[in-house]
Amino acid sequence: MPTYEDIVRKIKKKSLASAYMLWGEEPLFIDKLAEVFASELIPEDERDFNLSVLYGHDVAAKDIISEVMRFPLMGQKHLVLVREAQMIKDLEQVAPYIPSLPDTTCLVLCYKKKADKRRALYKALEAIDGLYESSKIYDSKIPDFIIKSFSAVGLNIEPRTAYIMADHTGNDLEKILSEVDKLSIALSGASSRLVTPELIERHIGISKEYNNFELLRAVVERDAAKAFKVAYYFAANEKNYPIQTTLPVLFNYFSTLMAVYYLPQINERSVGELLKVGSFQVRDYLTGARLYSSGAVFEIIRRIRLADAASKGVDASLSSGEILKELLGFIFSR
Repeated sequence: MPTYEDIVRKIKKKSLASAYMLWGEEPLFIDKLAEVFASELIPEDERDFNLSVLYGHDVAAKDIISEVMRFPLMGQKHLVLVREAQMIKDLEQVAPYIPSLPDTTCLVLCYKKKADKRRALYKALEAIDGLYESSKIYDSKIPDFIIKSFSAVGLNIEPRTAYIMADHTGNDLEKILSEVDKLSIALSGASSRLVTPELIERHIGISKEYNNFELLRAVVERDAAKAFKVAYYFAANEKNYPIQTTLPVLFNYFSTLMAVYYLPQINERSVGELLKVGSFQVRDYLTGARLYSSGAVFEIIRRIRLADAASKGVDASLSSGEILKELLGFIFSR
């Protein structure tokens, strides 16, 4: 299955399949790729004639079939771009026409949900290499996405700074790209192309010292003083630092750390292969495995679950700040 970059290269070379389905649960890449099709494949002065944009809530399969069989006017390609194609109930009726589409046609179906691989339409598109899957990016991969996004605009960001930013943005890819654009503009005349924590704090509003990433680092390294310093700051600013965003960070780390103990050998290579993460994260898990026993991690995971229940009012009436401080006290006592 071609990647995003593969399809962009084919668009620029005009060496495309006759039809594509851009499908999956991450709409950002589907929308961006659709825009590349529209802007690169059809010259601006031909778009009134040779670019047909259809919307799934307004059309049926017969409307698509009618458009794809039309030849371009005063141009080489006719692009039929179908947005929200997942809303078309009889879309499968397009399948028999895929093998016989005119060479001058390029059909692009923007299908923002999981595609059924058993259906005829999927198989017809698979046969011509016309499928692209836009998958959700896991939280653990967001820092890598941030690093690549900055690299694409000629900026560098260190892994630690990317993690700080990821803590603020979560997996909202549009928000990430918006912040990248903001920093790209801010640094357009600067001699240094390095995005530092200070720049993140100044232009995005993320504290370089008080955030979930720094809290986790303190816990990993068993730096109780730093962890409680962050916790007290969170308690004084609960609106901006809700415990509901902090507990999953701790839970994800310790539940993943538990898997590390089952490795035959706990070293950088084996941990990297197991977790499919970069060396920066691997070091955190190696440190955790050295400073926490497997029994301690098991108890910590159980305590995080209890803290989560308490934060929702189950058998507790403590503030979020007190719940977090009690949890940290338990963690550092193991």
